[in-house]
Amino acid sequence: MFRLTIPAALLMAILVVGCDLLNPARPTPHADTNLFGNLIEVRSEEGDTEAWWVRVRIGLPKAFARAEAGEGKPTPVVEQGMVADVFVTTDTVVLGDGVPMFIEDISPGSEVVVVPVPGSTRMVGTTNITVEANYFMDFDTYRKWQLPALVMDGDEPAPIEDPSRINTAGIEGAPVPVGDGRTLYFTSRLRAPADPNGVWAGARRDGLVEPDPDTRPVERTYRTSLGENGWSTPELVVFPGLDEMAVVRVTWLDGDETACLVTVMDADGGHWIGQSERNSADDPWGELQRLTGLGDGVPRDAVFLAGSRTKLVFSDSLGGNQNTDLLLLDPEVSDTAQILTPPINTAANEWGPRVGPANELFFVRGDRQFMVDDGAVRSVAIPARHRAVMTQAAPTADGEWVFLCMPNYTPVELDNDIFVAPWIGENRLGVPIAVDDWRP
Repeated sequence: MFRLTIPAALLMAILVVGCDLLNPARPTPHADTNLFGNLIEVRSEEGDTEAWWVRVRIGLPKAFARAEAGEGKPTPVVEQGMVADVFVTTDTVVLGDGVPMFIEDISPGSEVVVVPVPGSTRMVGTTNITVEANYFMDFDTYRKWQLPALVMDGDEPAPIEDPSRINTAGIEGAPVPVGDGRTLYFTSRLRAPADPNGVWAGARRDGLVEPDPDTRPVERTYRTSLGENGWSTPELVVFPGLDEMAVVRVTWLDGDETACLVTVMDADGGHWIGQSERNSADDPWGELQRLTGLGDGVPRDAVFLAGSRTKLVFSDSLGGNQNTDLLLLDPEVSDTAQILTPPINTAANEWGPRVGPANELFFVRGDRQFMVDDGAVRSVAIPARHRAVMTQAAPTADGEWVFLCMPNYTPVELDNDIFVAPWIGENRLGVPIAVDDWRP
């Protein structure tokens, strides 16, 4: 029998009642907390941009009530008539059954969860909450993501992992397509279990071992190629002397696979970037030569600009700052790397640089994909009525396709998978396809 402890934030959302307000009809700032309840109605908001008002009746999810009753605990009493008016926009992440969904396709009566935009929660009187949604999802998605101890009938058992596939229940990322994308380098690592005594998720590929409690999970790069019968079994990419490193991540390759840039992280968390070369794609990779001029930070994920073997962009944390920024090393301008100015770098994390065939710079800010083209910073998105989380966009050399990453909403860590989408033009992508199913 599992034991379930209802998070304090959930009880706050369910039991919140009006405060001693001088004017009960006046919206008053209120602490942000996740809201749980049943969807009542969805109506479009008139205006120049798409938006929706969603009314939710605040209440305890039935699964919680059953679990609490099974443990002999009293069911919390919900203030009658408590409702939330939720503002949903095209920038809200809307999920149903764990995948992106249109808000108007969620059925009335469904148990839902609202994760607010920070600072947007307001109380109106004693029974109404208004909030702008950062995430809006069905309760089952939230349960599997944030409440793994709440197991229900019908939950699928953990899959038997197939190391011949690219996407697994582990964490796949950092796609680097070669040429037209029919050769792919990517990283993989095991995903931590929700139960500290549980089994780490993911395929047991060569080079991946389940970590000890006091060690970091190992991340390694793999190579696969697409043939008539699908992708070949991913093979470990080996560099001399790096077996004990926590991370070995290829982030750039030339077209004939004879030169690459590699991010290395040691067991203590120190990062450095190296370059390796070989005579042909059939030869072993040579020993990494550590790059200089990158500064004293923790550089990672370097890529050369198109047509250059000296100018490169990478991400780094500077001056003890936990946030990462993008830097440019151009030896013709300076012996040391220079931080890129706004609007590329901001107070958020900028990471995952990649370069397109026309020297477009792709990068991630937080969990949002951007690109720089002709000096303008634009967001990159897949076709969806609401924001779908995608990161790590990497275009093919011919500009026809873009490899990218999208999450499955799993506890402890998001299960990241690799997808492929056609490049429409400007900053637009087509519908993404799971990489294992991609057949150009």
